[in-house]
Amino acid sequence: MKKKPYAIAALSFAAALALTACGGGGGSSTSSATPSTPPASTGGNLQTSAAPATYTAGTMQAQAFSQLNTYRSSMGVGLLAQDATLDTSAQAHALYLNTNIGTGAITGLSHNELSSLPNYYGDTPLSRAQKAGAPATEFIGEDVAGGIPQADAASYAKNCLSRLLDTVYHLQDLTNSAEKVGIGFTQNSGTYVDYTCSLDFGETTNVVGAPQANGLYIYGGQQMPTDAVAVSPLLNDTGVELAMTPETTNPAPDLTNPGRPVMVRVNAASPGDVLTVSSFTLTAANGTQVAARIIVPSAALTGSTGTTADVNNKFYPGVAILLPLAPLSANTTYTVSFSGARDGKSLSKTWNFTTGAS
Repeated sequence: MKKKPYAIAALSFAAALALTACGGGGGSSTSSATPSTPPASTGGNLQTSAAPATYTAGTMQAQAFSQLNTYRSSMGVGLLAQDATLDTSAQAHALYLNTNIGTGAITGLSHNELSSLPNYYGDTPLSRAQKAGAPATEFIGEDVAGGIPQADAASYAKNCLSRLLDTVYHLQDLTNSAEKVGIGFTQNSGTYVDYTCSLDFGETTNVVGAPQANGLYIYGGQQMPTDAVAVSPLLNDTGVELAMTPETTNPAPDLTNPGRPVMVRVNAASPGDVLTVSSFTLTAANGTQVAARIIVPSAALTGSTGTTADVNNKFYPGVAILLPLAPLSANTTYTVSFSGARDGKSLSKTWNFTTGAS
């Protein structure tokens, strides 16, 4: 398992190097903007195509862009367009993190930079993006990760994205309403961490108000049709990780080692949109139902059954998570069964995925 050496090597770093997510999805950043007078629902405006990326062929950035859009397309949440401006800000932050974690000047991943340290570019994701040339009205969100040496560029991209997808808050970040992305990557040899990756997301459509330091506008950007249901792991996905990647902020601080989260997501592009849960189960091929916690935004508790509220109040509306209480079994096919309602209209989804070897 690729993550195990990272966890062992980073034992003393376990908390400090937990992932940090963008606003509305973990970290110490501000939450996604929810103004009192947002625009009308923009459901059904997904980006179904994206211009070819201009990353150099064979680079981690080229691989990550392709892998992320393939995942988002399969999930049904729309493609992201490459943004060269956000590439600049993301690359600057990846370099800052790698340099200063390597020297011990900082002890973990962060969205904020200190002007006194080498390779400083800007205090926050928003200030860095604007320094690189992003419009003053564009909303910016950021995810960052770091890890151990990989075999090639494709493996670095997969490792970076996997560390983000195998979470709760980062999972919703990578599959959010953003329209653009910039990708930064810095890899060295002989210094821990081996690499850092930074993904800066941009959103300009149907946004209202002033952008925050690190957060997207939950009612804007690209939104799924109101009758769509998106899920992760994907339908018939294979090689799914067994456990959740530790992240800051921790969605389940009372659990030592939760399993890989399972997410259901629907359109919630208007105030008051809510996804309620009637049943949400995960069952192994032998018929054993996995012990799990069903987590929803606090607004979804009323009308739901067997659920608990997100303790950090960082869930986007329209998201429900099934969090196994312990790691999943290797090489096992699981069946997920979900039933609930979006704004009172019943919906259901049943699908399978298979875990990896370890």
